[in-house]
Amino acid sequence: MYNSIQHFNEFGVKKIEEIVRNFVSENKDLADLVLGLRESLFELGRNIVTEVLEDMDQYLRNCAVRKKDWEIVRKDETSLLTSFGTIRYNRTYFKPKGEGSRQYLVDEIVGIDPHDRVSADVVINAIDEAIDSSYRKAGEKASYVDKLSKQAVMNKVHQIEVHEAPLKEQDKKELRVLYIEADEDHVALQKKGKKEENEKKHSISMPKLVYVHEGIDGEKSTPKRKVLKNVRYFGGDQNTEELWLQVAQYIDKQYKEEAIETIYISGDGASWIRKGLEWINKSKFVLDNHHLNKYVTAATAHLNDEAMYHALRDALDWPDKEMLKRVFKRILELTDSESKKEVVRNARRYMLNNWDGIEIKAEKGHEIVGCSAEGHVSHVFSDRLSSRPKGWSKLGAAKMSELRIYKKNGGKVYDLVMAQKVKERNEKKVQVQERIIRSLRNSSTKYENIINTRITAIDKGHKTGLYKELRNIIGRCG
Repeated sequence: MYNSIQHFNEFGVKKIEEIVRNFVSENKDLADLVLGLRESLFELGRNIVTEVLEDMDQYLRNCAVRKKDWEIVRKDETSLLTSFGTIRYNRTYFKPKGEGSRQYLVDEIVGIDPHDRVSADVVINAIDEAIDSSYRKAGEKASYVDKLSKQAVMNKVHQIEVHEAPLKEQDKKELRVLYIEADEDHVALQKKGKKEENEKKHSISMPKLVYVHEGIDGEKSTPKRKVLKNVRYFGGDQNTEELWLQVAQYIDKQYKEEAIETIYISGDGASWIRKGLEWINKSKFVLDNHHLNKYVTAATAHLNDEAMYHALRDALDWPDKEMLKRVFKRILELTDSESKKEVVRNARRYMLNNWDGIEIKAEKGHEIVGCSAEGHVSHVFSDRLSSRPKGWSKLGAAKMSELRIYKKNGGKVYDLVMAQKVKERNEKKVQVQERIIRSLRNSSTKYENIINTRITAIDKGHKTGLYKELRNIIGRCG
């Protein structure tokens, strides 16, 4: 690192000073200053990373602990894409004197796997951006100088293992009422050749979304926008039983069951949503108004008769099942087209099958929060998965839905990538002998000499906070 900083101190600082002078004297835009500085600073970053790796490798070549167990085979140059851009460095290939595989020990120590062409920070940048935008844009933003291909980003997304975002440690809450809302998205899948008519259903993926909340947050809500309190999301392309088990476990961890009187499960009445009644204690189903209104409109729109529309609404609002049946009978009498009659019958069937979810509103309407599942599905899933024409692979749609839920719950992509790296290394049981690593970390290298070196670009005659922080970093490197 000494050479990198020394070179920057001699040449890079002068370049930066020139950039600053031009910015001030020529009245340029702030963007010109930022972009000009970026190039110099990223070059410094690449040089520092390269020098650190090569210095570590040189130490391993000279290390007495290494010489006892490992022999030098050769020295190779390799390249690696980092956030600073592509670095090229030389590292030594070693072979064990006993049993075991040959390794680039420095790569093993710093977490670079044999076939890695990008560093973990680039993977983190790519996945994080891909969650919100496209694979192409993610590839462009993964590294600030070079870029990843669209295919490479997609591969990284497909390979990542997604788990639940961590929960904050806290005492169980006491609440009388809790709310669950559920819905699903419809994601177009890639077509592989021509499909038969009876196979059309396989071209759609339907990731599920379930979220638990504590009602309307009065402090954060406005007259135009209602905000839910303490929302936790679940779902993706997973088994219904597993999904509701996750929800049940979350409620058990976060809330005192004995204090809960009712948990309202709101949705469109789909069988997978109603399955929640079997898993969630003290739960009751509520049919959401959005889907109910769609069926009311479907049953009456062709009549152009406001009286019939209001009659159907009255039957639902009371609610009165016999009145509902009479209204539908009259609608069918007024409907000529057989195809429209089938639409009316379907609406009637839907309302009667979900009568428990309609009826509960008359009983508990005062404490039932209106269902916003449709909007949440749009925000969590559709904005990325189905709002624009595109074809997803089944795996890609599943991973992306899981990642978006993970991020909505406050999860960090960094944690996913690093956890997977640790898991893969443990599974492969690829470990450098601990005494070599300890020797490297405890070694007296040239980094210790830098601590007392004056770096004019940083110091300027006094110990700034940045100067002290860099001194600490340099010290830890030794």
